[in-house]
Amino acid sequence: MVIEPPKIAVVILNYNSAEDTLACLEALRLANGGERRVWVVDNASEDGSQESLPPRLREGETWLETGDNLGYAGGNNAGIRAAMTWGAEYVLVLNPDCRVEPHFLPPLVRALEGFPRAGMACPLVLDEEGATVQSLGGQSDLWTGRCGRRLNGTPAELAGQQRWSEVDFPHGACVLMRREMLEDVGLFNEAYFLYYEDVELGLRARREGWLTLAIPHSRVRHADTTERGKGDPVVAYYGTRNQAWVVAEYGRFLQRLSFLLVSCYGRWPLKVLGRAARGQFKAAGAVARGAWRGHHGKDWRETGHLALPWQGRPKRYPEPLP
Repeated sequence: MVIEPPKIAVVILNYNSAEDTLACLEALRLANGGERRVWVVDNASEDGSQESLPPRLREGETWLETGDNLGYAGGNNAGIRAAMTWGAEYVLVLNPDCRVEPHFLPPLVRALEGFPRAGMACPLVLDEEGATVQSLGGQSDLWTGRCGRRLNGTPAELAGQQRWSEVDFPHGACVLMRREMLEDVGLFNEAYFLYYEDVELGLRARREGWLTLAIPHSRVRHADTTERGKGDPVVAYYGTRNQAWVVAEYGRFLQRLSFLLVSCYGRWPLKVLGRAARGQFKAAGAVARGAWRGHHGKDWRETGHLALPWQGRPKRYPEPLP
């Protein structure tokens, strides 16, 4: 009896990150595990990626242009749909600033093969030096809206002693997804555009009976830009808005009420004042606008990401920032 290896697709979303994408590909080429095909999706980069990257791709690596900046969700969805058309049984979403270890993939595949109701598996994500944990999956608290990375800041040697575990959502920098789960629950919600898409997909999958597993024996390294992004208006707006959307969709009445009380009388005013005090006036305005849109906007109810196969051009969701 011959056991065929699973067909695994890898989606790497490039946006003005040509050098990172090439380095990511170099590490991926050295990794083992299954029949693979790679899609490098470009979100209308302006750094010359369209000219520099395609000639440097190898056999089994496909260049795919979206023609617009569709955000993390829309760009990755374009690659996922192409991968599913190819016949992928599993789809690995991988950020270009990730560096995978040679044996990172088999533990993720074994986890999904061993648990039929596991829809996603994510690795232990370390910092660039491999010394400190960024995440081993994530946990959500819908009473406060806090969605945190598990074991963040823990020394890598201690995290390596962990066993696999069920988590609320994967870290979107690197996650392996089962085709059947995607066909059941849909892809990333493109209305989110940027931030919290991994949280929303994890909670949606769990609502439909799928598990997300964190596998510490699978390791990748990832550049963490959290601190650098705190004063960025784009980060401030989408982070604030999308956190509210997650609670609006998945929180029960009392959880939504608790979140609004915590946010309206604490989190949001303090964020606005804190950024203004540091002279980050655009970021302060973006927090206020994100809070308003998070509470009153209903774009998260869009259903285009549920349609498989996709017909037509993805909708572009980003809004002009203040």
